[in-house]
Parts: sequence; structure tokens; C-alpha cells
Amino acid sequence: LYKVIRAGSAEELGKNVVVQGGTLYNDAVLRALEMELGREVIRPTVAGLMGAYGAALHAMEVCRDTTLIDKEALLAFTHTSRLVPCSGCTNHCHLTVNDFGGRKYISGNRCQRGLGKEASARTLPNLYAYKRERITSLPKGEGTRGTVGLPLALGHYELLPLWHGIFRSLGFSVVVSPMSTRRTYERGQFSIPSDTACYPAKIMHGHIETLLDMGVRTVFYPALSYNIDERESDNFYNCPVVAYYSELLNGNMENLRDVLFLYPSLNINNKKMLAKGLYECLRPHFSVTEREVRQAVREGFAAYGSYMRDVRQRGEEALAYAEENGLRVMILAGRPYHADAEISHGIDELATSLGFVVVSEDSVAHLARRRPPVRVLNQWTYHARLYRAAQLALERKNVHLVQLVSFGCGLDAITTDEVRSLLEEGGRLYTQIKIDEITNLGAVRIRLRSLMGALDEKERGASDTRTVRQKGVET
Repeated sequence: LYKVIRAGSAEELGKNVVVQGGTLYNDAVLRALEMELGREVIRPTVAGLMGAYGAALHAMEVCRDTTLIDKEALLAFTHTSRLVPCSGCTNHCHLTVNDFGGRKYISGNRCQRGLGKEASARTLPNLYAYKRERITSLPKGEGTRGTVGLPLALGHYELLPLWHGIFRSLGFSVVVSPMSTRRTYERGQFSIPSDTACYPAKIMHGHIETLLDMGVRTVFYPALSYNIDERESDNFYNCPVVAYYSELLNGNMENLRDVLFLYPSLNINNKKMLAKGLYECLRPHFSVTEREVRQAVREGFAAYGSYMRDVRQRGEEALAYAEENGLRVMILAGRPYHADAEISHGIDELATSLGFVVVSEDSVAHLARRRPPVRVLNQWTYHARLYRAAQLALERKNVHLVQLVSFGCGLDAITTDEVRSLLEEGGRLYTQIKIDEITNLGAVRIRLRSLMGALDEKERGASDTRTVRQKGVET
């Protein structure tokens, strides 16, 4: 009522309420709804089929030529479903093969190989793939001072070049945990204290376990109340999970008590204070000088600046490529850690297989010509990029935004409403995809194909309007 329908109160629904959907076959759910509303609710006997009936009625209205089978064929119709792993590449997608009387429909695939076809010869720009390649190619190096482990999760997904540059400059060998897989999540799930946390937070536990299994004895994940100030928002906070998850890890992962876990509170917007904080953190355990740390901070920020420039340049190149080739652009907008292949479940690859050029919010947000007119306190770095990316979608006809939301993210209860308002008030479509530890690419594919269908219909309508106007001028 209040989170999905967004009703301000039960009274807004009126006196007569009819419900649909298979969930309402559950008597307890129905009764709970009646108790909340304070009135009797009508549940049709076909509640779980009403959506299907509606789809059929809509099909009858819009489709003149039908391909529906006749009654005799319907009586002989059969359907089977089975699960098979795809061996086309190392992703090993879990495919669902549905057989409808000899016609097969396959879902769960990220590319054409799962359909028994060759992958497209033309590889479309994909900023998510570029960021994964860029971030995982950082060299480990040989360290004279020892080894430091950096978990590739949460805040490290963006600031990894900064910390990697700092520790390499100080003479450490830097071990970064590998890209997430389902196994990563399973490794750490027994130390997760609450199932209500977002998937990017839950998977952090597995990254810590992976580093420890690799023999790392020093792990670094600092507490950062603030992100980098990009001067595009009222403030520049990290979300509480990104900012302070190290405290939770320290209190819930017993394995960390056997190693050196460094989680100092640092200020990354003041190089002098950052160097001082790092020096005080490292001095009791390693022989470093304050001068060395100051130099390392400078080199770390140079590496971070180079990384962010590369991402933005690639974003600009992707937009130019789409413009030159008449392609649609999808801003797959979320947080930096949504580029993680396991967290986003390959949605970026699915989008490119459907013909979209895929960019991330941080790769193109800087191109918006003006700051979006948001109606909330814009105090989060990641959110500010999200709003600017939505503004860019309003400014460019071939650019469309799809928002990735981690299930359980309280802050995104705000961002989703705001991004929806920005886009819809500008006459654009808003699409949201919620993600958690469950993989359901079939549902995502339906959502994205629905978006494509809506865009096609909208463009046809605009074309028809232009034709009518042109004929009027000629007359």
C-alpha cells in the first residue's frame, strides 16, 4: 500500500476495493489487507488470472492478425520446462528451456550463444565491462613492506585505484579479491548478521573470506563518512553501509581477529588530513615515515584521477558511437559496485545483446548541461550522479535511463521517486530493476523488451504526428 502503490493513507483507495494477483489467494494476506484498510475487500475467484485475462484482452484490441492456435490444437498442446547450464563461455548461465509443443523459448542467457546462435560480430560499447576490466587489471606488484589485501566490494569499487596507488607507492604488494561469483557470496553468508542488508553488503563477507583463503594477513577497508566532493550536490556523504561496514565486519567475522584488519576513519577530501590519518594507522604496524605517506597520497590521487578521466572519456566515446550508428543508449544507473558481474547478474551484457549501447551513470553524468531540479536534499555523491544522468537522458533523445536498485536499500526509496519524477515530467519513460542474490534474467529480459516496445510505439506515434502535421502544411 505505502511502498509500492505509494498511497498516503488507506482512505485514498476509496470504499470499494478489488484485489488481483495470485498472492491474494493467501487468506492471511487478504485478511491483513482488510485489517489495515478497515473494510471488506473483494477478491475475485480468478484473482491470479486477471493479469493474463487483461493481457489477452489487450492483444485482441491491438492485434488484427492472430497467430493463436485453434481449439483442436489447444487440446493437444503440451509444455515442458527444464534447467540446463550453458557451456558457451565461462559465465555458465543457468538457462530455462521451455518447450511449447515443439517450439522452444530459452531464458536466463546473457548473450546469443544460449539461444544456439553465434555471438554478435559487432560488440557494442559497454562501460560496465570496461570498468570491470580496468579495475581488475591493476598489478599486484612485489612489495618490500609486505602485502595488503583490498576486498573488491562496496566503496572499493570506485576508490580502489586510490588505495592501490597509495599502498603500491609505500612499497606494499596489493592483493585485490577477484570479481564476485555466486561462490563468493556463499563463502561469507554465515557471518552476515541480517538478511535485510543489500546484496552488495552481503557479498563483502565473501570477499574477506576469499582474501584470507589467499593467505592475506593484512586487510584494509576504511570508514569514510564522506565520498569525493564533486561539487555537484548540497553535500557528499557515503551511504551508511558503504561508510561504516568495516565496523560490522570487525564485530561479526571471527576470522578477522587472526589477522591485521585496518579500518581507520579517514577524510579523503583533505590530502593532508588523509596522510596524517593513514600514517597514524600504519605506524604501529609498519616502518613508514610521514613524508612517505604524504607522497603516497599524492600518487594515489593521481591514479584515481586517471581512472575517473578514463571512465568519462569512454562514456563520451560510447555516446558518440551510438549517435554515429543510430543506436539507443542505456544509462544503467546505480552505484559503482553495480558493475560487479555477480551483483548486476549480467544485466549489462543482456542490454547490449538487445542492441543498447550501455553506459554507467558516473561515465556520462558530467555531460548534463544543467543541474537537475531535484526536490530533495541532494547530499549523497552517488545520488547526485544519478540525478545528473537522468538530466542527460532528458537532454538527448536516444539516451534512456534504467535504474538498478539493490533490494533493501532504504536510501533508494528516495532516489527512485525523484528519478521517476525527473524523467516522467520530461516526457520520458522510467524503468527500474531491483536486484538481490536471486538471479532472474528472464524477468529482466521481459522488462527490457517491454521498454523497447514502449520506445518503438512512442517513436511511431511521434512519426505519425509529424506526418499529419506535414500533410497539413502541404494542404
